[in-house]
Amino acid sequence: MGMKRQEFLQRMAALGLGAAASGSGLTLLDPERAFAAGSREHAGQTLTVITQNGPPIASAVTAAAAPFQKLTGAKVKLITAPFSALYTKTLANFVSGGGTYDVILNPSSWLGDYAPYVLDLTSMIHKDASLKWNDVIYQRNGQWAGRQIAMPIDGDNQLVYWRHDIISDKSLSKQFQKRFGKPLAPPVTWDDFMNIARFFSGGKHGIYGVAEAYRHGGQAFWYFMSNCVAWCTVPGQKGGLFFDPSNLKPLINNPGHVEGLKNYVEAVKHGPPGMINWDSNEVRQQFKNGATVLAIDWDDTPIIGELESGTKVKGKISSGLLPGTHRVWNYKTGKWQQMAKANRPAWLAFGGWCGTIPKSAKNSDLSYKFLSFLTSPAFSLRMVTLANSGMNPFRYSHFTNVAAWKKAGYPEPDLGQYLAAMKKSDLDPNAVQDLRMPGAAQFQDAVEVGTGKAVAGQSSPQKALDSVASAWNQINSQKGHDKQLKAYKASLNLGATR
Repeated sequence: MGMKRQEFLQRMAALGLGAAASGSGLTLLDPERAFAAGSREHAGQTLTVITQNGPPIASAVTAAAAPFQKLTGAKVKLITAPFSALYTKTLANFVSGGGTYDVILNPSSWLGDYAPYVLDLTSMIHKDASLKWNDVIYQRNGQWAGRQIAMPIDGDNQLVYWRHDIISDKSLSKQFQKRFGKPLAPPVTWDDFMNIARFFSGGKHGIYGVAEAYRHGGQAFWYFMSNCVAWCTVPGQKGGLFFDPSNLKPLINNPGHVEGLKNYVEAVKHGPPGMINWDSNEVRQQFKNGATVLAIDWDDTPIIGELESGTKVKGKISSGLLPGTHRVWNYKTGKWQQMAKANRPAWLAFGGWCGTIPKSAKNSDLSYKFLSFLTSPAFSLRMVTLANSGMNPFRYSHFTNVAAWKKAGYPEPDLGQYLAAMKKSDLDPNAVQDLRMPGAAQFQDAVEVGTGKAVAGQSSPQKALDSVASAWNQINSQKGHDKQLKAYKASLNLGATR
């Protein structure tokens, strides 16, 4: 007789508790020991999962396939697409009524478009004791209109990373002070960040200044926005990074964003040759190879640099919140606002990967079991402590189980800084959430096209962002201004943490 959902969840819960009790937190769920042969009710079935090209995220699916098959009997078929094509590929399947995919692993920012086509998981999650749902920080990034339509499998912040062995070099610090009037130190403000990038520009001291992503379709949108968050977000004020929530006026071309784009345009000159063509993965690999002093990225750069084979930066990586500013553009007053201390809001860029189940899925029960498996405490801890899985901490226990990170090989004192920076970002009451309204991918693409022209020297920052604002207005007009305004207001009520 096959396992019913309740029995499956009870056994998953028991296994999850066993893994946590083991101390390492790295134990995979082991159905061979827990279940008798023949209890796999989905034997002979195939679950089709689609996500971006790997290793990030796709490798987690691959890692889950064998143990999940042992547990359920079902085979997992993985389909991947370039990140730049994933949105259009999945939306086209929705619109055509196709049933190609049973599970989609997608950015949470796309849920505004996905909502009509995916299942409401709320009741299933609330019945699922194995999830330890109260341990999940990123619950609300999987919500839409008050319902849980996606399962969080990842947490995402963009942070700043630096080579602490180089930043603490006394000889370099003296040269830096002679040029900039202060010692070489970790960047607190964007002025600090840019001065460090300038100091190492051209590889003058054996290393280049900065690593960021610029390639259209290579997630450049989020790197540009990382340069803007501090300039545009007054603490406690919602909406400053994207639209005025009172009328949906684009804020993308205001003075704060212009300042951010100026930095972003200049920074490409201080990175290694060819950085204008880098995507996010290239940032990580170049930093791992010791190419730059600074990097802007998600939580992946440090763990790759610390744990992947061949790394040149193990034990040399510090982490912190993005640089801040002492003045912020207040979109409500239309004026610059001076800050007593550097404004450094957390930026939950991308909002984390999540799992959705299309309404056309062949077996929604099996699809849910797979998402529950990915998110489970034991399996997710294994993934977040691996280099380049694409899954970053999204549970409180991911931060508290320090032994798991040490067993994975992450060295101190880098580990303490890494966990502290991610946790501070995740729990920041003024954290800026990513854009989550219908058309998010179109808005993102318009930004990459416009800022790309500025970076290439084909347009001034102001003109480039004016063109983006115009494109954003056109997208909202096509989708219906009033509907979009309502969706945007709803999205701002969804905090990043509980």
